[in-house]
Amino acid sequence: MTLTNLCDKIDLQPKIKNRVLTFADGFDFGTVAQQLEDFLTYEKLNAAQLELQAILGDDEDHIKILTCMLKASADAYDIYKAKEIGDEIYFATMKCYTRFINETYKMTGKLYFDRFWWTARQAGCHLFRIGELEYEMKHLDDKIVLEIHIPSDADFSPSAVDKSLASAKRFFAEHYPELADAEFRCHSWLLDRQLKNMLSDSSNIVSFQKRFEIFSEGETDTEFIEWLFSTKSIDLAALPENTSLQRNMKRHLLSGGVIRNAYGRLK
Repeated sequence: MTLTNLCDKIDLQPKIKNRVLTFADGFDFGTVAQQLEDFLTYEKLNAAQLELQAILGDDEDHIKILTCMLKASADAYDIYKAKEIGDEIYFATMKCYTRFINETYKMTGKLYFDRFWWTARQAGCHLFRIGELEYEMKHLDDKIVLEIHIPSDADFSPSAVDKSLASAKRFFAEHYPELADAEFRCHSWLLDRQLKNMLSDSSNIVSFQKRFEIFSEGETDTEFIEWLFSTKSIDLAALPENTSLQRNMKRHLLSGGVIRNAYGRLK
């Protein structure tokens, strides 16, 4: 898979694509070969990403690191082929780059890449988009769990979630048989039990919560504001009120309430 082909297949924004290919044309990827290879080892992800930033130096709109992530992702195509993982999952997984840039543009009005701290997982073949959800082979001490992530563009209906979970179980049994019986987990604000008081019993979020046994209430966080309200603003009073959840959440936050990233395991 060439860098150009990958950019085309994931519909990378034309302006971003041009900047990526221009940088790639004059860049010696040998200078970062070790870091890109280290993406393939889960325990080295964070260190490799930090080393990559240091090597690249000043990086307007993070185009340099985006290019390196895309190069590693294009190279990962060979691993997909060796494991007989289909193109549908490969391209669905790698479209994260386009989605992240679109999300940021929606919130800021500017085209740039801000998720470089995350995408080593896709580039290193540790995370796959299977249907509507993403599944990360997360290393926890002496075992690996399959951590569920919910992309911003996912169909979150119960039927779509059912289909994704069933497909994921088949995927790992076939391509990673050592994980056939691995535990599915989720660590998300969407599992905070307080949301039940802000939503109807028939909501997709409540339906999703019911699938999990919550084993830890988790830590407080405000990152969810970006996803729920589509803004990077921290001005609570200015948050939009376009949905009942936004209105109820805003009231909750303004009254001093917090939201936690709860931990759950699939029942």
